[in-house]
Amino acid sequence: MVRSAEDRMTWVCTPEPPAARLQLADSPSDGAMLDGGWWPTSRDAVVELCSLVTALTARRGGVIERIMLQPDAWDRHPGRIGVGGAVVRVGWFTTLAADLVIITGARDLRVDLAVVAPGTTYAVATATMLAASRPTDSTRAAGGASVPCQPRQGRLTRADDDVAAWETEGGHHA
Repeated sequence: MVRSAEDRMTWVCTPEPPAARLQLADSPSDGAMLDGGWWPTSRDAVVELCSLVTALTARRGGVIERIMLQPDAWDRHPGRIGVGGAVVRVGWFTTLAADLVIITGARDLRVDLAVVAPGTTYAVATATMLAASRPTDSTRAAGGASVPCQPRQGRLTRADDDVAAWETEGGHHA
C-alpha cells in the first residue's frame, strides 16, 4: 500500500473530541473474547480514534500506545494521532476483521472492541455493543450484526483459512 504524506503525519486531536459511543465490560477479563463494543459516528479515523482514546483513557486509565484497524473500513489512514499530549501509533492490517479494533498500551493493556458500522440502526448497534460487553458471551448479537469470536491470544486469521478452521473446531492433536 502506498502511503501519502498526509497518512505519515501526526494528527493532533481537538481539545474536546466528540463523545465516543462505547460500551465496555464492567471489569476487564483475560478470558473474554471482547472487552466491549464501539459505534463510531463516521468513517473519519482521525476524529473517531481521538474520541475513542479519550473515552478509554477516562474509563480504564493507563497509557494507550497503539491501535490496530482494518483499512477498508475507514476513509483516512493516519499513522499517528496526538491525544492529550501523547502520541498513539495506528497500524492498518488487511488481515484484521473490519468489525474489530485492538488497542494496546503500557503495562500489558489490551482492549479488543467490536466495531459497529457508523450507518447501523440504533437498535442493532446497541444490541451488538451490549453483546460484545458481556465477557462470558461470544455469541452473535441480535439483528444480524456480527460480533467477532476470535480468541484474544490467538493469531489473526481469515474466515477462509483452513488452518483456522482446523485449530478452532474443537479437536485436539493426540
